[in-house]
Amino acid sequence: MQNNLFLLCPTDNLEPVINTLYNYENYFYTSLGNTFSKDIRTLNSLKKLIRTKNIGNIFFVLSSENKIILDALESQFFKNITGLEKLYKKIEEQKKHSEFWDNHHFQELLFSYYLNYKIKELSKYLGHSLLQSIPIKGKIYNQQENKFYPIYSNLICKEKFHFN
Repeated sequence: MQNNLFLLCPTDNLEPVINTLYNYENYFYTSLGNTFSKDIRTLNSLKKLIRTKNIGNIFFVLSSENKIILDALESQFFKNITGLEKLYKKIEEQKKHSEFWDNHHFQELLFSYYLNYKIKELSKYLGHSLLQSIPIKGKIYNQQENKFYPIYSNLICKEKFHFN
């Protein structure tokens, strides 16, 4: 049996929703705005969990109503909370590029961009040998529809390129 590991923001309160929609045994790692810690102790714990609990799928999940991400887009009330500085800076950086994005889909694109970044980051830190057969996916939960949607994994603007 392949179990699931979900990386979540605790402000989304998605654990009960996930447990009703995903039938396998589910494990959760929570961090504000999905800003998981990259210290060696945390990474080793995640690797051990993946191996010992037969994790077959890893998901980064955010609610479309995520309080931390929406705050970073608007009032920035939580900006000075330890550990969120890089997240707020990254979102502020993407807001500057938003003039090129369709305003109707800006939030979905931003969430997708951010989760793609987190997937790439986790893949880098956990290593290819551990993850070669474990997909890492991103999902956005729409509370009004009580449904998870996949992120846009093929965004053209995932990275910034500079031509000289």
